[in-house]
Amino acid sequence: MVFWKGLFTTFLALAPHDALAGAWTQQEGNGIAIATFAHSKANTRFLEDGSTSRATDFRKTEVRLYLEYGLTDWATIVAQPEWRHKKTGPARGEEVRGLGRIDAGVRVRLWQGETSVFSVQGSARMPGASDRLAPANGGDTEWELDGRLLFGRGFPVFGHHAFTDMQLGYRFRFGDPADELRFDLTSGIDVTPSILALVQSFNSVSVGRATGGFLQSREHKLSPSLVYRFDDQWSAQIGGIATIAGQNIVEERGFFFGIWRSF
Repeated sequence: MVFWKGLFTTFLALAPHDALAGAWTQQEGNGIAIATFAHSKANTRFLEDGSTSRATDFRKTEVRLYLEYGLTDWATIVAQPEWRHKKTGPARGEEVRGLGRIDAGVRVRLWQGETSVFSVQGSARMPGASDRLAPANGGDTEWELDGRLLFGRGFPVFGHHAFTDMQLGYRFRFGDPADELRFDLTSGIDVTPSILALVQSFNSVSVGRATGGFLQSREHKLSPSLVYRFDDQWSAQIGGIATIAGQNIVEERGFFFGIWRSF
């Protein structure tokens, strides 16, 4: 049980998208700090019927700091401020640069077995610097609340340690954008004692009505990556992320790099 928990809290805490960590909680007084640089771009978009079409060039650069700290062995604080630069075209007013969303919440472990764990997590998402007239904001002008159920399980694969983490969530989005139903899935296997291979899937579907020019959307992203562990405190991750299907969203392609320290 100790190994599976350590594997999760050391490696899975870093995610290139909206998912914050996995189902396992930190031990009391322990934590992790992660700095991530991510860049993506797109020149096509998924239409209402799921087909693709040329679109205005889109570029996004993000720098995120993920923080996690164990209040107790069963309750962990999570937080993530970010800086971002988003641009949807050459015209003035289509570019946003500055503080992005600030996420803060708590993950509570409800049950843990020898190799499995079940938790719940709730977080608030505060909007950062924005211009309501700039389409690059993509709805990042109002508060959001995110609640989710998390389940993680470790298991052997041909003599290698592996795990999977599943998260089902609902995101309340105040203002004009529609709420979202979210499902995130992560699978990983330790290729060597120092190298972990990860595949992550991030999925969202609009729920309810969108107003104010926003559209119902659906998004499915896939992210493969490799994690290298230098020692018990320092690790690094490099990977890519791509939108593989969707509706009324841009078809993003990008990469990310992260480095973090456990304490």
